[in-house]
Amino acid sequence: MPFLYNLLQVLFLLLLFPLWVGLPLFHKRLRKGLAERLGISESLKEPIASPSLWVHAASLGEVKVSAPICEALEEMFPAYDLIFTASTPVGKKQARALIKNARKIFLLPLDFFWVVCPVVAKCRPAFFLVAETELWPNLFFCMKRRGVRIALFNGRISDKSYKRYKTFRFFFRHVLECVGLFLVQTEEDARRMAALGAPDDRIRVTGNVKFDAPYAPMPESEAEALRVSLNMTREDTVWVAGSIHPEELPPLLDAFRGVKEEFPEMKWIVIPRHLYALPRFEETLRSRGLSYAIWDGRKDVEETWEILLVNALGQLIRLYQLGTAAFVGGSLAPVGGHNPLEPIRYGAPTLFGPRMENFREIKEIVIKEAVAFEVSNARELSDTLRRLLGDPALREEIRVRCHKLFEKYHGATERSIQHLEAWIRAHGTPYKGD
Repeated sequence: MPFLYNLLQVLFLLLLFPLWVGLPLFHKRLRKGLAERLGISESLKEPIASPSLWVHAASLGEVKVSAPICEALEEMFPAYDLIFTASTPVGKKQARALIKNARKIFLLPLDFFWVVCPVVAKCRPAFFLVAETELWPNLFFCMKRRGVRIALFNGRISDKSYKRYKTFRFFFRHVLECVGLFLVQTEEDARRMAALGAPDDRIRVTGNVKFDAPYAPMPESEAEALRVSLNMTREDTVWVAGSIHPEELPPLLDAFRGVKEEFPEMKWIVIPRHLYALPRFEETLRSRGLSYAIWDGRKDVEETWEILLVNALGQLIRLYQLGTAAFVGGSLAPVGGHNPLEPIRYGAPTLFGPRMENFREIKEIVIKEAVAFEVSNARELSDTLRRLLGDPALREEIRVRCHKLFEKYHGATERSIQHLEAWIRAHGTPYKGD
């Protein structure tokens, strides 16, 4: 099976060779970190002498939930060097800020056997722990040959991924056989893992570690300083739309303009999911004849504004805390949604669209607990926003329910740590090498 996978990879590379070479030449974003993804990194110059514990998380959200697990395991198993990888430059940057004791932090190499195998040889992992469900066939096959134990934690399978994996079950069951422990979020995720070929006796349901997100509200002095920097007051009615994709802006604009008629004092903060897409946001606003301000995260906003575009990383959680209500993006476009617990953690009544496949369980819980609202279009969005903005008592009820929600569903991180500790102690075998 690995031979067939690699043969198809080679054929695919040959067929699309001009594209692989040409795209990075013309797109700076694709060039960023490319050498590191090919296993050429300062972090990898010196091989690790002793066996390591390697943790991987795809992007920003997964890095955040992995940090407490890394901290606990590093303390429990000091004999292993901690290695951490992310799939995105933003995730890597976050990892450097949160995971202080990692021996090496770098971007996960591309899943070609001639790339991943030398990296594995240099890192000498005894254990490889993967957040959620990142299945990298060559990496897993390579590690299995070297006796590396692999575990998934906070595992999930979205509707879209399940259909894809199921179509190629004959292949992915060989990938899943490389994994010794599956810690999954829900019973449905456990059922799907088993249906794809994961052995039942390796699957444990631990819940979703995103419910263990730390509660660290801004001190009032910091919140006031942020308002001053944004040219706002504490009395402003603010709608914060976070992690927005360009194609979602038109329906959101329609909703904003509709609500604005009833609440003329309302301000709208828009935080793009990807900063490189900011010109597309500006183009949409200009095409509709709308004025806006841009905040770069450093300089104060001097002009008066109704719409604020945020061109800065790391501000999402702070800005959610200023919101009277929130909208979570990736949910009106075929993206699968982004994490609605980020604004809910701070008591904000939260709205999202119908495309929340990546957060299926969380969506069901937050709707059931009446702290969030699903909307399908601009009209439903504006109607729900009007109701929230016009009813302070309802917003206060939601704020209280938000805090109770996290008390009710917390604990997945601790359960995951307990399972991982027992599993590592039971399988603490040395790395076999080449």
